[in-house]
Amino acid sequence: MTEAPSAQDDMTTTAAGVATATGATAGRTITVDSAKELLKALAGAAPGDRVELAPGSYRWNEPVTLQAAGTKEAPITVASARRGKAVLDGTAGFAFGRAEHLVIQGFQFRQRTPMEVPHTARHIRITRNLFEFDEPAGKNSWLIVRADHTRVDRNAFRHKSAQGVFLQIDGPGDTVARRVRVDRNLFHDHRFTGGNGGEAIRLGYGVKGPAVAEAVIEDNLFLAASGDDEVVSVKCSGNVVRNNTVIGGSRGSIVLRSGDNTTVSGNFLLGTAGIRIYGDDHEVFNNHIQGEGQLIIGPGDAKGEHRPARRALVVHNTVVATAGQAALRVKSGEVPPSSVTVAANILVSDGKAVQVPAAKGFTWRGNVTTKPQGDLPTSGGVQADPRLKADRAGVLRLTRESVKIPAVGRVPDSFPQLRNDINGRPRPSAAHAGAEQFEAEPSVTRVPLTTEDVGPSSK
Repeated sequence: MTEAPSAQDDMTTTAAGVATATGATAGRTITVDSAKELLKALAGAAPGDRVELAPGSYRWNEPVTLQAAGTKEAPITVASARRGKAVLDGTAGFAFGRAEHLVIQGFQFRQRTPMEVPHTARHIRITRNLFEFDEPAGKNSWLIVRADHTRVDRNAFRHKSAQGVFLQIDGPGDTVARRVRVDRNLFHDHRFTGGNGGEAIRLGYGVKGPAVAEAVIEDNLFLAASGDDEVVSVKCSGNVVRNNTVIGGSRGSIVLRSGDNTTVSGNFLLGTAGIRIYGDDHEVFNNHIQGEGQLIIGPGDAKGEHRPARRALVVHNTVVATAGQAALRVKSGEVPPSSVTVAANILVSDGKAVQVPAAKGFTWRGNVTTKPQGDLPTSGGVQADPRLKADRAGVLRLTRESVKIPAVGRVPDSFPQLRNDINGRPRPSAAHAGAEQFEAEPSVTRVPLTTEDVGPSSK
C-alpha cells in the first residue's frame, strides 16, 4: 500500500484516464492491490482521499463492503488506478454499508451478481465504469440503486442477453430512491428476446406509481437496447426524462407506465422508438420521433391496475412515422384517456397521421398533419406538407420553406413552460410548430448523441 498527494476528480480526466482536480478539496492517493488493503485504506480515509486499486483481475467470491464518509466538497473516491484496468471478474464486486459522498470510478465490472446501492447509503456516485457481467442464464439485473442522491454517470452498460435490466432504481417498502441522476451513460446491446423484463432502465415498479422520486434521466445514449418494448420504463412520479437518444434497436420506447407528473422533453427517438404515456399530469414536449415509433396516449383498465392518461400536455413534438404507423395514436381500452391537450405538433405519416378510436375531453389545437389527417378534429389543426429536410445526421428538420406555411410558422397558443426548443433555442410566444424553432443562422443545434458523447471516455 502506497500513499501520495492527490487531487479529487470532478469530471476531468487526462488522456491516460487519470483524474485531475477541478475545484474539489485535495487529499491523499493511496494505492492498494487487494481487498484487504482496500478496506484498511478506507477505514483510515479522510474526506478528499482517493484509494486506487492497482491494475489486475480481482476474483472475489463475496462482496467487498465499502464504508466511508466523505463530504460534498471532498468526497472519498475508490478508483481503478488506470481507468478500465482493475477488473472485478469473480462472483461478486462491491457492496455498500453506511457510506456517503463516495465515488466509484473507472472499473470494469464483469462479476456474476448485482451491484446494489442500499438505502442506508447516500450521495454515492458511480462514474466512468464498464458494466459487462458474466451473467447467469436466469433473470438478473446489474446495478440496483436504492439510495437517495445517487448519481450514475459516464458508464457503459453492454451486451446483456438474459431477462433483467441494466439499471433498476428502487427503494425500501413503497418508496423509490429520491433525486437519483442518470446521465451521459451508454446503454447498448440488450439482447433479451422475451416479451417483458428487458428494459435498459426501470425507474420504480408498477405498485410504486404514487411514490415521488424526482429522478432525472438525461443525456444518455440507448444503442440497440432492444430487450423490451420499454427502453426506459417509468413506474413512479415526479421525474424528468430529457435530452436522451434512442437509436438502432428493434424495439424500445420511453414509457410512462405508472405514476404521475413526469416530464419527457428534448429526446431523439429514431428507428423503432417512440413515447407512450399513462397516468396523470405528464408533460411531453420538444421530442423528435422518426421511424416506426409513435407517440401513444394510453388507456386504463376497469380494475385500476393500469391508469389512463389524464390532463397530459402533449405539445411541440415532431413525429415522422413510417411503415404505415399513425404518428399520434390515442389507444382504446376499458377506461379511455381524458382531458389531454394535444397542440402545436408536427405529425407526419405515410398512413393516417392521427388515430383516435377513443378519447374523452381532449383539446386539439394548432397541429400540422400530412394527408390523410386521420381522426384529427377539424378544429385541431391543418393538413399541410411541413417541408422538412434531412440534416447530415438524417434528422428531418424545419426549413425556410417550412415556416412560410402559416400553420407551421405560427401556432395559435403559447406554453410558458416551453422557454426553449429541442435545440436550446429560445421559443417566442409566436412559436413554430413542432419540436424546433427554425433559425436561418442557428445559434445552437442539438443532434442525436453518439458514442463519443457518453460513456467512460466522454468529457
